Amino acid sequence: MKLCILLASIPLFLSCNAPKAPQAFSLGKEVGQLPNIQGKKGNGNYLYVTAGNNLYSIGNQYGDFPPAGFHVPGEMSGIWQHPIKLLDGFTLSIQDGAKSIVLNKCDSFITYPLATQFKYDGADDLEIVRTDFVPDSLPVLAVEYQVRNKTNQPKEILLSLTADTDLSPVWLGERSGMTDTRDQYTGLIHNTVFAKDSLNNWFVGVTSDQDSLSIDDLGNSPVQGQGISVKLNTPRLNLAANEVRNIRFFISGSMKNETEIQENLRVAKENLKDLYEQKRLRYEEIDRTAAITIPDTLLMTAYQWGKYNSDWLVRDVPGLGNAMSAGLPDYPWFFSNDQSITFKALVGTRDPGLFYNSMKMIKEVSDKFNNNTGRIVHEFSTNGAVYDKGRMEESQEFIIATWEIFKWTGNIDFLRTYYEHGKKVWEFLQEHDTNHNLYVEGPGGVEIKGLNDEMLDVAVHTQTFLDVMSQAAAVLNEPDLSKDFASKAEQLKEKINEDWWSPSEKRFADFISDQQKAVQLIDMALQERVIPNRNEWARKELTALKERILKGEHKEKGFTVFYNASCLLPIKEGIADRDKALQMLDEVSFFTNKFGIYVAGIARPDDITLEECSVADRLNGDFNYNEAIMQGATSSLAIAECQYRGFESARKYIRQILNNFSFATPGTTYEVSPDYGMFVQAWNVSGYNIPLIHYVFGVDPMAYKKEINIKTDIPEDWEYAKLDNLLVGNNQLSIDYQKSGQQKSFVISCTENGWNLHFTIPVNCKSIKINGKEIPANSGSIDLTGIKNTIELI
Repeated sequence: MKLCILLASIPLFLSCNAPKAPQAFSLGKEVGQLPNIQGKKGNGNYLYVTAGNNLYSIGNQYGDFPPAGFHVPGEMSGIWQHPIKLLDGFTLSIQDGAKSIVLNKCDSFITYPLATQFKYDGADDLEIVRTDFVPDSLPVLAVEYQVRNKTNQPKEILLSLTADTDLSPVWLGERSGMTDTRDQYTGLIHNTVFAKDSLNNWFVGVTSDQDSLSIDDLGNSPVQGQGISVKLNTPRLNLAANEVRNIRFFISGSMKNETEIQENLRVAKENLKDLYEQKRLRYEEIDRTAAITIPDTLLMTAYQWGKYNSDWLVRDVPGLGNAMSAGLPDYPWFFSNDQSITFKALVGTRDPGLFYNSMKMIKEVSDKFNNNTGRIVHEFSTNGAVYDKGRMEESQEFIIATWEIFKWTGNIDFLRTYYEHGKKVWEFLQEHDTNHNLYVEGPGGVEIKGLNDEMLDVAVHTQTFLDVMSQAAAVLNEPDLSKDFASKAEQLKEKINEDWWSPSEKRFADFISDQQKAVQLIDMALQERVIPNRNEWARKELTALKERILKGEHKEKGFTVFYNASCLLPIKEGIADRDKALQMLDEVSFFTNKFGIYVAGIARPDDITLEECSVADRLNGDFNYNEAIMQGATSSLAIAECQYRGFESARKYIRQILNNFSFATPGTTYEVSPDYGMFVQAWNVSGYNIPLIHYVFGVDPMAYKKEINIKTDIPEDWEYAKLDNLLVGNNQLSIDYQKSGQQKSFVISCTENGWNLHFTIPVNCKSIKINGKEIPANSGSIDLTGIKNTIELI
């Protein structure tokens, strides 16, 4: 897939800071110096986001604001300042003499790490560029229109902005007493138009850098909901021949009063240049941190934009705090499993404060909702209302993630807090293991009707949980508990390999149940999940399985009915016996197409190329996940390959992931491949970050001991690979690999003394030099100290 990437490689923002002559600040001009990706022609209906931690705006790439989303149906687009929505959207119109131009369909769209831009070339005499920007920690959307008179004659034009308010609550608002009522216009005060929800203290204000705004029209909004539509006119603008003028509008909201809005708008108007520069510098730091340079420029670009995507999902919500949301447009709130998966991929790439804040928020909400039982909730909205008290694998995943965060940060106090919580989790899990076989009963992450018995994903996450609890107990000097957890972890590992392995299918089974329940699930799958002339292979397999069960010939404990991608978990987590892992990895490619793996392999069509196209285009009726390919699952497959066969074997699946990059929204990959569901999905970074950082560069730290294990797995066809400024504790690690013919070199640097690096020598080396001194070629692993070390290999 060809991407229109305007900067061929992702440069550091710092390199964009060439001195310039003083001139009026222009958002449109400044963002043009940043990395950017242009939207594809024909993709105008796909969504984008202009993101800030306090406020964001979602529309389509034409520059319009169509209804979007399903949680609050049709309301997940527009301008949101959680936990309330402010506007459905806005539209600029220009009166140029007798001509009226409505800017609701741009000619090109460009996304930047910290802004979005729309170019309108349709007007004969005018060239218009709209640039949207949200500052850090200030709930204001700045919208700049750059208007150029393309003629050799002066012009007088009138600009009108129509804003459609929709002051309304977030999903589950009714659970906290948030009831939407009709919006009302409250006045044009100090050049700012205000509206308020009739019965709630929800306010929105719109102003401009142009003085003397006036109201042209006012009435109920034509968009769904209970909003109003306000048309604002600026004073008439006189444009000289070929003159360029910047006109800005600013939008903000409040759950307190209009005074708060006025102050935030004032700060934005008076300090826009500084606010932009502050955010640009922060993104420069994002660029510099864990920066990767590799020959695979598409993978490098996707990795870099994954860091930007992650930042777009950070929410700062009054009354709750700062945390990472799951996705946009429909998951702008908080999920424990999404954060757990995502943070294991993000550690080392950004300041850990986000991890600490997010885990603290989830724990506090969970303790309150689940009465301090240890159980971790699944999902809660930005008003604090909990939707799901927690599935049976999520509490384990939560503790596993805290251990991974500890490994990279060395924060003992953080570990102690969540180790103690882990003890509560273990008590809770034992209450749901009624037959005391270490298999916790109840639904896991596989959201398939009827699957709620002993589930493989629950078993695997329980095993990993026991393992990390053992390690945490050892660190915190509780040796008896450490041994007990370790013993149970090893016992469960053996049971999973014995009970869940299906020799006939060469894979781990979907579930364990009695045969009667298995037959019921087979019948349900044959009726609901097998479609004539689509996946007849599945009909054949399930019919044969049912026949073996009824004849008493099925001797395996587990059953494979849905061919779930989650059955890769024992391999991804490294607990599968090697021979079993290799057998399953050999077979699983059957369930992949050019975009990745089917989450339920039963949906795989007989013709694997049948669905190698847009989901949005082919969708008939309501969407469900039954036939979905998801990057989260494909990422797990890539990690599983890295775990047992190395990065080279994972590359084909990473290539499938990359086929989704910028397919629809520039700079992102979708929740459902290639173009459905969330257009930004938090856990998608797993498919880049973990293969690259944990396997290609092979970094495995234990920061509290100031130790880092490094076992690289760099492809033979790469002549260079560089990782700069990876965060490990208070240290920053850099690895610079170069290859020339048969010679390979590694320059490994730290920013802090006192660290011990354990470097694994690649196999089949004939000659090894460490800092110019030759050592035996069979050394296996070497210890490195000091700030900088050079390793030369032949």
